[in-house]
Parts: sequence; C-alpha cells; structure tokens
Amino acid sequence: MTLCVSWIRQVKNRQELVFATDTVLTGGERWDKGVKLFEMPRKDALLCFTGSTIRAYPLVLNLISSISYDQHLNSPMASLDDVVVHLTELFSKLIRTITEVDGMVHEARAEARFLFGGWDWEMEAFRVWAINYEATSESFLATELTGNEKQTSFYTFVGEANGVDIEQVAKKKFNQLLLDEDKVHQKLDMEPLKILKQIALDEEVREVGGSLQIAKVYKSNRTEFFGIFWQSSKGVPFFQGREYSNVTKPQVRYLNPDTFEIMELDLPDKLSEISKEIYGLHVEFISECYPDGFLKNEISERDKATLKTVFKEVAYAQFISKEEKTPNETLIFEELNPDEL
Repeated sequence: MTLCVSWIRQVKNRQELVFATDTVLTGGERWDKGVKLFEMPRKDALLCFTGSTIRAYPLVLNLISSISYDQHLNSPMASLDDVVVHLTELFSKLIRTITEVDGMVHEARAEARFLFGGWDWEMEAFRVWAINYEATSESFLATELTGNEKQTSFYTFVGEANGVDIEQVAKKKFNQLLLDEDKVHQKLDMEPLKILKQIALDEEVREVGGSLQIAKVYKSNRTEFFGIFWQSSKGVPFFQGREYSNVTKPQVRYLNPDTFEIMELDLPDKLSEISKEIYGLHVEFISECYPDGFLKNEISERDKATLKTVFKEVAYAQFISKEEKTPNETLIFEELNPDEL
C-alpha cells in the first residue's frame, strides 16, 4: 500500500517531472523504511508502485536488470515508448507464472499498480503512464495519462489504503489547497507534495507514512533524487526512506518539508572573517560569494559546489594544524617534574 504522486512542476520558464511517494510497506506487517521509487538504468525515467510489495518488487527488479543488459533499451536512442512496450510485456510474462494461488489468481496478479514516466526526446515532452493488470487479457496494460500533446499542466495521485479511497481523499485535499492558495488555474510548484506530506503524517491512514521519497526528471535526460529532513526542518535527514546523521547522509540535495525548498546544509549564511590567511588563493572567490560577509541570494550550482570544496579544505587544514600542535604540547607536560610545578 502507498500513495504516489506525479506532476509537471513549472517554475519560471523551467519544467520538471516530479515523482514522490511515502515509504511504508505493508502486508501482514509494517515497514516504515521501504524503497518505492526507482530510477531506470537509462537515467531518463522513473517508476513507483502502489499495492503489494511482494508482488511489485520481483517485477521492478526484473525490469531494472533487463534494461541494464539490453543494449538498445539502455541507450539514449531508445524511446520511452520502447521502454513501455518492454515493461508491459515483461510484467505480463512474469505475472502469468503466478499459478499456485488459492482460487483468486487474477486478484493476486493485480495486487500491484505502477506509475512510469520520463522525458521523451522524440516528442520533446514529459510523459507518464499508469501500468495496471487486466484480467481479460491476463496482461499488464499501459495507459498514458499525459496525452499525446505536449502537456504542461498535469498531476496524478495513485494509491491504496484499506477502508479509504486514498486517491479521492488526496485529490479533494489538493483541489482545496489550490483554492486556498488561489492557484486553480496557475502552474504547479510543490503543491502535490504538500498533500502527500499531510496524508503521510495522518496517523489514521496506517498504509501511508514514513518520510517522503522524491525524484525529478529533467529535460536534459537525467534524473535527480532528493533527500528530506523529516518531519520538519529541525528533524534529521532521510534519503529513500532511511534515516541518516549529518555525517553519514548521502551527498544529495535535501528538501525543507516546511517550505519544500532546497536546504543548503553545507553552506553557512554568514562568515565571521574572510582573509587570505584563512582562504589563501580562494579569498577573492569567497569575497564574491559572501559580500559583506553574507551569502548572496543568487549563486550558481557550480559555485555552491566550489564553496563546499573550499570549506572542506580549510576545515581539514585547520584540523591537521591543530593535531600537529597537540603532541608537542603533551610532550612538554610529560617532561616536567611534578615537584617543580
């Protein structure tokens, strides 16, 4: 069980396809740290699932493995349509091997549903499909949700929860949010993620919970996975459902769950001193990034990466310098005669 959401995010002139899910796995037991969002080996598409974990995982793992070793499907020349055809054919063949089920074989085969989408370089558009089992043909069928035109306004919620029509609940909450924020006919930013968070924190919905998993597909034919601080900006970093410390966290970008903006975890807002003694040859660059000692608002991703590298070098140099002094100081005390003190 889970709740998945996908939408086309539009900020200024930039468009991105976003996928997000919660992290709860259920099926007689509950896991709060399950992976439900997957990157394809070709790096231009994402896949998430809702329903039975025991049904979904074998299908997803077979798909990822098959694409990894298929020279055509793993190349940028293959279209998303090629991948969707392969996906449905593979899932259909695998699901038909489920035979030793007491009676309700079609119900068992249909226990997992999927969302698949990415950037289609042929159509120059983001595309998303719902992948569902159909009993009559005993096959998984793909239904495109984004249409055949270059759709820019799109969102979908897919989910399951016992006793609750979680998709309708999510859509109702989402429509109300748009009304409250006066964004009914405006471009979407991170509004769908706000609804996913709200439901994930609802203790009455047992099947949806845990931290959020978020990833984006860009028009450059690449994906990016994000971590999130949970349950608030004062919480701890989570990535793909797992909790980390600030030391062990993966080197990805993290979202603030209060605002859903990027948290610049490794960049201080203010520097108390900018001097050549501290930053050496980098002092001019540091001064440009921190005019008047404060981090400027507009800073490129490349400059952010450079700043992090410089700060790490400075911190390491200061650490080594301190450690080199410590043994000498200790030696002085060891050589002194206590009676002379």
